[in-house]
Amino acid sequence: MPTAPRPRPQPSRTDRKACRGQEQRTDVATVEQTRRTFEAAAAKMAAKLQDGIRDRAVAHGPRSQPAPVTSPASHTQQPGAQHAPGRTTGGVA
Repeated sequence: MPTAPRPRPQPSRTDRKACRGQEQRTDVATVEQTRRTFEAAAAKMAAKLQDGIRDRAVAHGPRSQPAPVTSPASHTQQPGAQHAPGRTTGGVA
């Protein structure tokens, strides 16, 4: 004849709290380990990227930098737009 399953004793409140605290510490440790892993991977990727940039610069030689674009000063006249001296263009003089 099969025996009935034995009821498990319920953990006390302090046991449950201790277990939960241990789980939280484990979770924090896991998060910290994951963070360190991601940071190491990111640093490795950044180093590889910088190496690739340096290798490419060496392979292609120095690149000439384009001349900086200068915008015309706002107080200068545009070519072809000349005003007659002493006259205004509309409005009250």
